[in-house]
Amino acid sequence: MSSAASPLRVHHYFPLGSGNVGDHMVAHAIHAQLPEFFGRCQFTSIPVNDRYDRGDREIGVRGENLAATNAQADLVVIGGSNLLEPRKPRRQGGSGPRRGRWGVFTDSASIDALRVPVLLLGMGTGSSFGQSIRPYVEPSTSEVRALFAKSFAHAVRDVTTVRELAKIGVQTQCTGCPVTFLTPAPVTAHSSGPLAVSLPPYYIRDSFLGRRFMAATLAYIRHLVATGVPTLVTLHEDRDVAFAREHLPPPNPPAFDVFYTDSLTEQLERFNSIRGMVGFRLHAALTALALGKPIIPVGLDWRGQGFIETISAQPYSIRPAWVSQFGKLRRLTGQLLANDPALLSAQSSAKAALLATYRSFLAQAATAYRALPATRR
Repeated sequence: MSSAASPLRVHHYFPLGSGNVGDHMVAHAIHAQLPEFFGRCQFTSIPVNDRYDRGDREIGVRGENLAATNAQADLVVIGGSNLLEPRKPRRQGGSGPRRGRWGVFTDSASIDALRVPVLLLGMGTGSSFGQSIRPYVEPSTSEVRALFAKSFAHAVRDVTTVRELAKIGVQTQCTGCPVTFLTPAPVTAHSSGPLAVSLPPYYIRDSFLGRRFMAATLAYIRHLVATGVPTLVTLHEDRDVAFAREHLPPPNPPAFDVFYTDSLTEQLERFNSIRGMVGFRLHAALTALALGKPIIPVGLDWRGQGFIETISAQPYSIRPAWVSQFGKLRRLTGQLLANDPALLSAQSSAKAALLATYRSFLAQAATAYRALPATRR
């Protein structure tokens, strides 16, 4: 247990080691926000699942990690990205019953053995491009229920996740993704800088619809360049770089450029220079919104659609499965570049309302934590 003079020792389980910069942006946001409500914090980052693939340490809330957490931590935070997304079930030994999996690697016995107060936030469900959300299959169902029951406070990132959890009897609230609240900046007009377009992940081309959608996206980018709109294409995984090099026009700053970094500081600096974001990537849209930039979010999958519904951005967004969406995207791009007052006002109001909900949740969570018996903290 920490003393009044020492920082709170927080073990944070998230997709440490992921090649997606968005996973680390969520962790960065949580680390920046918790101290305001919980006091000084000393964070220890622990890989929560196999997005950490180096094989040199335990992953998940179990085994050596669980023992270290029980021995050393004052608070456990489990939060980030798609941790509540059901994964494809597998059969044991190739012929046994299907066993459900999800984004947190743990088991019911380990959850029961966890002796440190647990805070859940920023997690969400989702799906791959063109696919529906899988149902939870045991033992995932029991593990999710047990983890939420164990926690003293919990919230999720979008309304879709609230509905999916309700199907298995877990009641929670939506406070948005922590990345949205990196700054309280309202969404305002910007007349300089490039329009950023976050390139969809290259793997969507695994399906016929995905190949068509990617081709339409590339045509949209070429249209921006041809019509003289200063454009910045942002990449969010290192494996997208080769695809971009092959399929995008060669960089020609400042008229056209391609940007990738695994540095959160560099990404925030570059995003701060844009005038708006076309968010084919969820965390690109979230980061831009955090910085007060107007966005056109794309419901590429259920996590993107959940974000759109959470901030009531349906009039200013597109969905791949609907007809004439790239025609709508061009119209919305014109509105964004013209600093349409209705677009700016709607997004600024939505962010402010969600920020108030998020801060209220953290304040209540901190109060609940301090009210716990000393033996639990």
